[in-house]
Amino acid sequence: MKHLLCISLIVLLSGCYTSKNNNPEVMADLASQLKDIATAVDGTLKFSETPYSTTDELLKAAVNNDLSKLAPFGEYTLIVNIQDDNAVLLLCDANTALIEDAGCTAQSDIQHWGAEAIHQCEITINARQLCN
Repeated sequence: MKHLLCISLIVLLSGCYTSKNNNPEVMADLASQLKDIATAVDGTLKFSETPYSTTDELLKAAVNNDLSKLAPFGEYTLIVNIQDDNAVLLLCDANTALIEDAGCTAQSDIQHWGAEAIHQCEITINARQLCN
């Protein structure tokens, strides 16, 4: 009986963890905010005359050093990937990809969190193919 109770508790806790991380409202809000940041990073990359030696410098410049704009992503890993003159941002929870966005497009590009398979925290967007 103790083993059954323990297994039931583990299953219930696992379900809570999954539903919290995949809450559609939370993910939609994060996707919207990530889209805004991705657009800002992409625009800064394309139109700023300042050379940025790191993606952290580029990210800070894109939000005008207002780090409160990055606060919603604080418990996640945010990766900025530069492909030629395009920026792709990836939001991950530990090593699991959640949302991937190329700053050159008008929509949020890939909602990894909603896929049936778990995706590793790796960039999958090829900006050369996606961006005009």
